[in-house]
Amino acid sequence: MSNLVQIESAVAGLPPQDQRSLLSWLQERLRFAPNPQTPVLSDRQVWLGELAELRARTHTGKSGVQLQELMDDLREERC
Repeated sequence: MSNLVQIESAVAGLPPQDQRSLLSWLQERLRFAPNPQTPVLSDRQVWLGELAELRARTHTGKSGVQLQELMDDLREERC
């Protein structure tokens, strides 16, 4: 925190033109800086979100053959 106080004091002592130049530089850097209020999602969280979106897009709302029955049928076809 003392570094911030020192920086603020140093900036206050700059001529107005240098303060504007510093402000422009800071604004440019902040444009590309990550937003600390935006949580960083893990790969797993991203994958789970994509999976939920896919499930929502492809869900028909109809019940059908259970997965186990499908797997049993596939196994029977191999024999």
